[in-house]
Amino acid sequence: MAIVTTDLTKASALTTSTDGKYTVTGTGVFDDLMESVNVHLDAQYNLGRITGADYATVYLGAMQSAIQTSASFVVGAAKGNAEISLINQKEITEYAQTQQTTKVAPNANSLSGKQATLFGEQAKGFQWNADQKYLKTLMDAWSINISTAGVASTNITALNATGTGNLNTQITNAEPT
Repeated sequence: MAIVTTDLTKASALTTSTDGKYTVTGTGVFDDLMESVNVHLDAQYNLGRITGADYATVYLGAMQSAIQTSASFVVGAAKGNAEISLINQKEITEYAQTQQTTKVAPNANSLSGKQATLFGEQAKGFQWNADQKYLKTLMDAWSINISTAGVASTNITALNATGTGNLNTQITNAEPT
């Protein structure tokens, strides 16, 4: 971010009076501050509070302060404008992600809404995968039981066709939802 000289002093609007006082006017920030400084310095000089070499010292200090304050003001204004642009862009980005203009849950069709749905489906997928692996273990155990004992019924409830937590229940649980 660069300071543009025209923000401090507008050379095209800079004029010097021809009334013998040589009042310099302009429309930049520095110009406006220096107009105020000059009015105050003239008042103090006319009242006799600032005399001789003190006038030059005070004028130089006031000029340095005015240019420093002007530069700070111009930089602050540019920074403020940049921050406003950034906040406006963030608002647009947030709307694009949520499709909401108020502080409520994101719309299901928005980026955030679709992401939340995806996470929910992934959680279901993890559970389905775990159920599938458990069912495979049960089916392997059932197959071993049939091949070695020759009967389908066992004392293990999960391997039986009937009863609470039976093989049919495990098959139902292993189906995707």
